[in-house]
Amino acid sequence: MIKSRLVLGTTQLGMQYGLNNAVGQPPKGESFAILDAALKGGINTFDTAFAYGSAEDILGEWIESRGVQNKVFIISKMKPHVLNEYPDGTKAADTVVMEIKRSLKRLKLQKLDGYLLHTPSYVYLAHVVEGLRKAKEEGLVSNIGVSVYDEQEALQGAELALDYIQIPSNVLDQRMDKTDFWNIAKKNSVTVFARSPFLQGLLVMEPDMLPAHLAHTRPYVDKLRELAKQNNLSPAKVALLFSFVRSRAHHIVFGAESVEQVTENIATVQDVKEEPWMRELEENFKNIERAVVNPSLWSKIQA
Repeated sequence: MIKSRLVLGTTQLGMQYGLNNAVGQPPKGESFAILDAALKGGINTFDTAFAYGSAEDILGEWIESRGVQNKVFIISKMKPHVLNEYPDGTKAADTVVMEIKRSLKRLKLQKLDGYLLHTPSYVYLAHVVEGLRKAKEEGLVSNIGVSVYDEQEALQGAELALDYIQIPSNVLDQRMDKTDFWNIAKKNSVTVFARSPFLQGLLVMEPDMLPAHLAHTRPYVDKLRELAKQNNLSPAKVALLFSFVRSRAHHIVFGAESVEQVTENIATVQDVKEEPWMRELEENFKNIERAVVNPSLWSKIQA
């Protein structure tokens, strides 16, 4: 069984998430319908995490109720900053294994396809990476890795030849292309997952609806909408198509809070090919400041 290029992220199924999310966390029945639609549409790979509220529990209930344990690939992530509970560091490796077992219990699985560090700085701690490798040796997980926010963390993960690295990547966020990340990842057979094609909903927001602390992003939102209009496409389609076609990542991770969003996104990437406007987009947004592309900095910007 081959993993789908599109990966459904489950953040929205476990908590309210995203700038453009007006409906909040969907009820369990709707979450199941979203997951059903994804699987029916050919998506067999799902991304989740301890930090995503009740997402692991909901995903686990769905897996069990549908009997699809052997038909899906599940990737989860470790509890952020969990080592703060063990300040002497002596139990780091055992903690990693314990956290994986807890995720497996919630997901009602015997083994995960992937398990990632959700605190990127942990990728620099040899004893934590040792814990990941121990879990893999014990057969709890097939692939180990890290979810990162910045270039140096991605480079470290690639140098360590981790199996999976999840990076932020979209039409505005082309930071990895300015590093040697892709070459190192390819040399070390790293599978790369690119998340945030819509940049947490920023790229599909109406410009007039942007909150005051994101006023600095408006020129880019306006420009994207202008280029989308010129090509008779919605901003959402432009953002997803750009990531799907132009990204060098093996997989594109997107989130959804409705069945309609899932089916539309699946339809958008059917039989696509490179178009001239994609290169134009890439050139227009090559050097975007970090305060725009890194959501962790948004709250620090003064309105």
